Amino acid sequence: MGEHPTLDDDFHRLVDSIYESALDVAAMPAALDLFSRYTCTGSPQYLIWDKLAGHARLGVTPHGCYTSGTILPDSFQAPAELCGELCGSVLIETQASALSAAGSAASWQDQPVASAVADGECSGLERGFRLIDTAEVCVLMRGTSAGSISAGQRERRLAHIMPHWVRAARMQQRNFELSGLASLGLAGLDTLDFGVMVLQADMRVRYANSWAEAMVQADSHLSLADGVLRAHGEALQDVLRKLLDGAVRDRGADAASGSWMHITSGGQPVPIIVTPLVSRQPVEGPWQLPAAMMLFGNSESRSVLDAAVLTSLFGLSRKESIIAIRLAAGETLNEIAEREFLSPHTVRVHIRDTLRKTGTHRQSELVRLLHLLPGVNLERAGVSATARPRGPRA
Repeated sequence: MGEHPTLDDDFHRLVDSIYESALDVAAMPAALDLFSRYTCTGSPQYLIWDKLAGHARLGVTPHGCYTSGTILPDSFQAPAELCGELCGSVLIETQASALSAAGSAASWQDQPVASAVADGECSGLERGFRLIDTAEVCVLMRGTSAGSISAGQRERRLAHIMPHWVRAARMQQRNFELSGLASLGLAGLDTLDFGVMVLQADMRVRYANSWAEAMVQADSHLSLADGVLRAHGEALQDVLRKLLDGAVRDRGADAASGSWMHITSGGQPVPIIVTPLVSRQPVEGPWQLPAAMMLFGNSESRSVLDAAVLTSLFGLSRKESIIAIRLAAGETLNEIAEREFLSPHTVRVHIRDTLRKTGTHRQSELVRLLHLLPGVNLERAGVSATARPRGPRA
């Protein structure tokens, strides 16, 4: 009689574990352990191999996970066949879906899926079975036959379980890509010199970059408790809520946005702008709630742009770059002269040379041009720390 793995508790437990491992790498060792016992596979391995870099990104055994940042065991070296064609066949998901998930006893040779068993023997895993194979990465499973069940039984069990590994590997690949892009995006927001928050309509903060967190901690008018942004005082709270409500009520192109300026505990005004967040591909559902982005202007910062950018684009000297930066930050000629220990006449000469090099004719044109360039901290541009007031980041 044929086996019916879909009725087997071990089979269902293994399938659940496989898809759980697609979402959480830490669950993969347990999934491989169940796989080893269910299919009688010895020393099972799951390997994500970077073809371009020539090393493993991830290696998993029932005993643990190994990443490229750790010392990988010798057993995680890619087989020589990766330089050419692996012996194991590639399962295509649309073909794999043709396998019966209802307990069919048919073998892989009887299905439109390429067999992972060579010459009628259970040698697919021994020789390397590709779950995913692209120009950049290969996801490989391999192991040895433990021999406690017949070759036919093992073949049928593999035929029912391997399509799930294929789908889970593709889910995992997509999750890795999305999480990697998200991490890079959030890291980029942390480099900004102003605050960024994403809030739901109930004032719950879904994200805050490092400057926003520091500003709220230093500001006596705002607080963040239990993940909820609050303004102290009913009047300020009402203003803040109205701004947020106006932004999340209508998420179309004409959705409302507003601004609010208040005085921080350090005595500096901080403008707050609330603007709607509209996804280019909106996802409706219970997990997608209306949200808005709140921008906290950094009035403590005198930063405008990087001196290296000015040197690279216009050939300005270091002193010319710093004077141009101070102009763009709103300092007067006399203030620049005092801070840089120069005479007003020398500052005028530097500004004249800067206008010539940048192709501008008036200081207002120069400032407008500089405001189009990337902004960074003045300290990075080589200005003394005394030129920048103390703020939340200090």
